[in-house]
Amino acid sequence: MTDQKRIAVLGGGNGAHTMAADLTLKGYEVNMCEAPEFKESISTPLERQAIDLIDAWGEKHTVKLNMVTTNFEEALKGVSYIMMAVPAIGTKSFFNSIMPYLEDGQTVIKWSGNFSALLFASMLKEKGVKKDITLAEGHTLPWGCRLVAPGTVQIMVWVIRLLLATLPAKNIDRVMDDVKKMYPVVAGENVLATTLNNLNPVVHPVGTVMNAGWIDTVGKDFYFYRDGNTLSISRGIKAVFEEVSKVANAIGVKMTEYPEEDFWKKSAIMSTYVRASFDKEGCVAKISGPSSVKSRYITEDVPYGLVPIAELARKFNVATPLVDAVIELASVINQTDYREEGMSLEELGIADLSKEELQRVLETGK
Repeated sequence: MTDQKRIAVLGGGNGAHTMAADLTLKGYEVNMCEAPEFKESISTPLERQAIDLIDAWGEKHTVKLNMVTTNFEEALKGVSYIMMAVPAIGTKSFFNSIMPYLEDGQTVIKWSGNFSALLFASMLKEKGVKKDITLAEGHTLPWGCRLVAPGTVQIMVWVIRLLLATLPAKNIDRVMDDVKKMYPVVAGENVLATTLNNLNPVVHPVGTVMNAGWIDTVGKDFYFYRDGNTLSISRGIKAVFEEVSKVANAIGVKMTEYPEEDFWKKSAIMSTYVRASFDKEGCVAKISGPSSVKSRYITEDVPYGLVPIAELARKFNVATPLVDAVIELASVINQTDYREEGMSLEELGIADLSKEELQRVLETGK
């Protein structure tokens, strides 16, 4: 029997720390769980069973969690929602770890999507798992945040409009009713809408590739939004957005609309639907990184974002020359074949589906 007020937050990075503390402050009973092999990333919360959260106004809260653990079975027992705030590169491993402990009636939400709901559905089918589980995605994390010390996380900005979708899409009303009490969510048509509306693959890879020389030179002192987003980079970002929009249109989902002038801001369209306590542009500009061309701005957003988007484009005969160019340049820069390494439509279980069949799977889960 699951309890609507009990939540498991999976992961050990800035997103998981913030979500665990934030939901606890909102009155939920939160179990935070990291994979045992990454125990060091939550060593301080493990020791203290608490997280220090610095909110957007600079106020520090010491938040006592219900449980901080590396035991997935303990963390998932009796919870209603399983919130996965883990990098895309770790999604498959986390899915495999939690699969044996899933209970009927639970909902798994991945923040942010990166095709995760389709991936998990395919894995559950392959393993013959018959549990009554709802899969869901948020298109991004509910805030911009950073770990500023072990066990201490800071919120710079918060999101005021989060797309949420379920697989199957018909389950959205129940999940929306619950998650609206946590975050400002609106319903997306399906889990491809949440994935394609994730702006990280749209903004990060092209900006990182175009700034590669500067990133190589200054390393940890590079600030993407403050220093790297010039008119030239903004033109690249807008072109990638337009190509992704064509892919979305081809499969029948909507992209969130952004004012034209927002493409030319220092923070680009990343800040359109966020708020800050003061000086939104300045708060976004203070978010540092990437410190290397081998950061998640490429190693996550290219293979788990742009590569499957490019595969969808080819499947539905959409030309994406700039998306393809960014993938190829990122592969050359990092001497890694991201097309080979990246997420495939076969892994997602949709490689052989027509548009109509794909829409049926998204709606019904079958």
